[in-house]
Amino acid sequence: MPDDDRTTGRQPQPGGRPSDRGPRRPAPAGGLRPGYGYRTAGRRGAAVPPELLEGRSRRLSEFLMPAAVILAGVLVVIAFGFIVSRAVRDDDKAAIPPVQPPALGDVPLNPPDQQFPIPLPSASDSPSPTDSPSPTPGRSSSAPPRKSSPPPFRGSVSIARTGIPGTVDLTAEGTRDWVHWGEQSTFSLERKDGGGFAILEGPPTAPRFRHGFSPQRFAWRGGSPVDHSDGTPTGIRTCGKGNGFTISAPAGTSSRTLKLYVGALAGRGRLTAKLSTGGPSATSSFEERGTNLDTVAFVVTYRAPKDAKINLSWVTEDSFNSDCGGVALQAATLR
Repeated sequence: MPDDDRTTGRQPQPGGRPSDRGPRRPAPAGGLRPGYGYRTAGRRGAAVPPELLEGRSRRLSEFLMPAAVILAGVLVVIAFGFIVSRAVRDDDKAAIPPVQPPALGDVPLNPPDQQFPIPLPSASDSPSPTDSPSPTPGRSSSAPPRKSSPPPFRGSVSIARTGIPGTVDLTAEGTRDWVHWGEQSTFSLERKDGGGFAILEGPPTAPRFRHGFSPQRFAWRGGSPVDHSDGTPTGIRTCGKGNGFTISAPAGTSSRTLKLYVGALAGRGRLTAKLSTGGPSATSSFEERGTNLDTVAFVVTYRAPKDAKINLSWVTEDSFNSDCGGVALQAATLR
């Protein structure tokens, strides 16, 4: 590096530094500027030329000043935005509710660019270890249960007991048919003229007797072979266990009622009603232990699955008198 010409007072040479072309101030005594120590340090010393030091400080200041101005402006903008947002948030806190996170298990709203919702599994949809695998859609593991059809109607039969008025009007009660036993003899049978023989008695059993001590009277009009009666206490009876009477009447799909007027004397009788088509049946009993005739009316209501017959048997179930304990039969009506 050439010597500093400021120590010699030489004129600048052509092509020298611009700073060397002007008039120079006289050098201080001793030949060197104080504070630099450039000439005293020699060519290999650690001193830096003052021009370089001045250039470095000038360039650093050129960068630091704009940067400081920009940083200050950014800080001012950030502070202003923070103040404005805080004020807006305080003023519109009631108008603009804060965004709440979705409740547990809720499905979030679809984004605007999504055309179809994406199903999200919920906790209830996840199978547990105890759950059995569901069958594949369209393939049932077993055939669906068939609806059980009700069983076919086999008929119905019921028996009820009722008291007997002092006089029974067989014509008014038996709209379909009526029958009275024992008006003229043991085997006499008085019935409705034009009744079509709907009520029939089966084969008689022995012994068989006519009686005339019923506590009620039976009256009719338009009968055959006896046209009318103002009231008769007559009927028939039998004695001994196992003996009795059998009666039949038509049955159909509509409900019908057969009313049977019977009695017992020193015996217990049992009434059984069955449909000729089978199916349900009904029974009832009545007894009188004394030697006087006691009477009762059995009301048999029945219905058959098709046209058929109702069969009744009124039989001595037990006899309480070795002489002649048994059951009695007076009249029957059908409607």
